[in-house]
Amino acid sequence: MDVGRLTGAFDLLTVAQLDVIEQARGRCDRLVARVRTDEQVLRIEGLAPVMPLDERVSLVAALRVVDDVDVAADDHLVGRTERGLAYDFADASSPAEGEVLRPRPDGPVLPAVPDFLVRTDATDPGTRTGYVPGGWDMFHIGHLRILERARAQCDRLVVGVVTDEALVAAKGRPPMVPFAARAAVVAAVGLVDEVVADASSNKLLAWERVGFDVLFKGDDWRGTAKGDRLETEMAQVGVELRYFPYTPHTSSTALRSVLDAR
Repeated sequence: MDVGRLTGAFDLLTVAQLDVIEQARGRCDRLVARVRTDEQVLRIEGLAPVMPLDERVSLVAALRVVDDVDVAADDHLVGRTERGLAYDFADASSPAEGEVLRPRPDGPVLPAVPDFLVRTDATDPGTRTGYVPGGWDMFHIGHLRILERARAQCDRLVVGVVTDEALVAAKGRPPMVPFAARAAVVAAVGLVDEVVADASSNKLLAWERVGFDVLFKGDDWRGTAKGDRLETEMAQVGVELRYFPYTPHTSSTALRSVLDAR
């Protein structure tokens, strides 16, 4: 079995980063991601990573095309001067010093919103389908924990990615990452079975497309007028509404502030 090893910061999951990972995975039978420590990233980039090491390890380990993850040793830094989205790759056919992989200039072709506006495939009777909608902007550890909780409570997890227009209407500002890129990142997570566009606050419309059995929402909805209304609507079609407590993880707002300050 040909094992490939991809070494890099893996800081923030982006389409460009996923492109590098996909390139590496296509060249080996098993892919190991070696994540650089915060200190190593600072020495190479001149800036500390946006996300700490433990979060970066968890995020890259969640990708369906990554088979294993470890922390890069300092000897992986020898001679390294590349910055940005450049990753060291080595497998049995690589030269002794390895080689550098970068995002391809043309990049992957991202789907448009209409491509997601379809009913998902029917599932076998008895399969419990969960649906969790969200913005998933600048995908971070808090997002991953939500997906982990949801996937543990259903047999099949469908994730709704809120469109740019719907986010502007709800929050008054556009997301940092456009819809197609956010959807691509979510779809790359191994916990996720399917991704659909969520263009409306009316979850009955989402239910008509997806046919889910349980809907997951943050517990800031519990006991509110909108939460009570949603519970009533879901009960009418036999859907259970489950609330997730908010935890003190990284937020997209906090990441936006960090990036704006750089």
